[in-house]
Amino acid sequence: MTTKSPPESDGAGRAPISRLLSASWPGPASAGQGIVEYGLILSLSALLALVLLVVFGGTLSAVLNAVGDAIDAAS
Repeated sequence: MTTKSPPESDGAGRAPISRLLSASWPGPASAGQGIVEYGLILSLSALLALVLLVVFGGTLSAVLNAVGDAIDAAS
């Protein structure tokens, strides 16, 4: 009967898979960085959409009314 030997460690008591995961997983300092970046992108996109609607709102309304009138005339 053969016995399995434990996986080799890196001297700190970690197995090789642990070393692999710790090298590819962000540490605690950057854990919330992705959420903050997505929040900034979302808020800037909403602000841009609001500015565009304020600036081009009248023109957009006229275009949509013209499209609606053309659809009503065609049907």
